[in-house]
Amino acid sequence: MYNPNSINTLFTLDKCFHRALKNGHVFRYAEIEAVTKVLSCKTHKLGARKYSCSNKNCSHKKHVFNTCKSKLCTSCGQKATERWIATQNEILPDCKYRHITFTMPEQFWDIFKYNRALLNHLFSLAAGTLLNIATKKSLIIGIFAALHTYGRQLNFNCHIHLSLAEYALNKQGDLKIFSFKFSELMKQWRYSVIHLLRTFYPVIILPPELAKEGYSPQSWNSFLNKHYNTHWNVDIAKTTNHKSHTAKYLGSYVKKPPIAAARLADYAGGDVTFNYLDHNSKKYKDLTLDQTEMMLRVLSHVPEKHFKMIRYFGFLSNRLRGSLLPLIYEKLEQNISPIKTFGFATMMKAFLKVDPFKCILCGARMVYTGFIVGLKIGQLVSAIENIVLQRPI
Repeated sequence: MYNPNSINTLFTLDKCFHRALKNGHVFRYAEIEAVTKVLSCKTHKLGARKYSCSNKNCSHKKHVFNTCKSKLCTSCGQKATERWIATQNEILPDCKYRHITFTMPEQFWDIFKYNRALLNHLFSLAAGTLLNIATKKSLIIGIFAALHTYGRQLNFNCHIHLSLAEYALNKQGDLKIFSFKFSELMKQWRYSVIHLLRTFYPVIILPPELAKEGYSPQSWNSFLNKHYNTHWNVDIAKTTNHKSHTAKYLGSYVKKPPIAAARLADYAGGDVTFNYLDHNSKKYKDLTLDQTEMMLRVLSHVPEKHFKMIRYFGFLSNRLRGSLLPLIYEKLEQNISPIKTFGFATMMKAFLKVDPFKCILCGARMVYTGFIVGLKIGQLVSAIENIVLQRPI
């Protein structure tokens, strides 16, 4: 039995990554790059910054290794989450928000897993259910949406989390409370996803379990029609009272790894056990998977390179926020303040109560004196086999 203290163990213990490669598994480039970054995080491979004590009578020096900023990294994910939440708290209008979750039948999950380009469409399809209603009312609403791809057992379960601002702008530039019929959302969302899958049928890659359903256009349409006539869950949560609640909720989904290292209970005999909260019983349960299967589940949630996990619509969109947000701030009597950035030292002080730039010998300030050049990510990826086996490059 082995008790892990980081997610790195999942990729290195028993040469799991190497074994998957030998067994013929084809990894996406984004997955290989993510693993490479995580295993190189805070090591000489990514380079370092050099610091020296400002006290001339003190000889203390230190190297701060660069971080990977990968979505799989628990440390970098935490820092990215705090930065993102801080940014949203400065950007978002201070009002109530309605949180809505758009789901789909589980038979569709693997279709999007095999055809990740289709994930781009889910944002606009979900937001479109509300934007269409707003357009009919001649209102401009504010939406930000996040893609979530994993279920509690780390299975691929793609759905959209969407937050809607309470207020909308009318043509006169006045704020109005935006209301809508909840029942309309499910029908529009269901129709839009079915239409998407119907349209892209000639070019999509189907998972093996849907080979029969996708054999011909007729069988495919019959399969889609069957699910079109079922109820799809569109969960509308209670309104949050403050923007920070919404930012914190969504931030935990989009910036952190799909599983925290603390949930990995143990490694034993080639298996990995982790705990999860059962949706039905509301109790924590243990699930044991083969280490390779566990690794592949985690990696399946790595987004493609440059894929945006969060999208903005309406007056929160990049196209409109510059002209409309100042007007909304004014109406809500909300002050516009510059976006605060949180660096390494600030976060260390906030969370660990430690000043990393205080000399441990004399208490003076450590000052930046230079850097050590690390390898480029492309170079590290080309040496992935050596990295996962923890050999020097």
